[in-house]
Amino acid sequence: MNIVASRVDERLVHGQIMTSWSKYLQLKRIIVVDDQLAVDSFMTTILTMAAPAGLEIEILSVADAAAKVQQDTSPVATMLLFKRIGQARALIEALKDTATPLMELNIGNVGSVPGRTQITKNVFLSPEETADITALENLGINVFLQMLYTDSVVSAQDIL
Repeated sequence: MNIVASRVDERLVHGQIMTSWSKYLQLKRIIVVDDQLAVDSFMTTILTMAAPAGLEIEILSVADAAAKVQQDTSPVATMLLFKRIGQARALIEALKDTATPLMELNIGNVGSVPGRTQITKNVFLSPEETADITALENLGINVFLQMLYTDSVVSAQDIL
């Protein structure tokens, strides 16, 4: 699979992904990886309908995404998109000893809810999410924060 980006953004398929990242990365496919969304037919329909013509949207569980990443040999420019950092960690861990490991993760937007602390303007993390990021970094994963592709990349190590 031609994975050109792996990103956590709670808003999923929304304006920035559609207008900014998809054009910059020349995406043809977005795979939303989330165990809960994968079994929610209503949300699957909404997310699929939100995509502009020419951009394929798939919603897969972590297990199904791991299988697809390992089996798909197409050259289609693909973004893996996560709603939760924990789901990204689960997929990265599932792929770590395969021929198709994921080696970086962009944290784009994680909103403010009770139990989260503000890290940057657009990223709020719970202690569990901070632990997930630390665990990924300990695996050698490049975890960074970048809202738009025109923004500077900020290493998660530098702000946690």
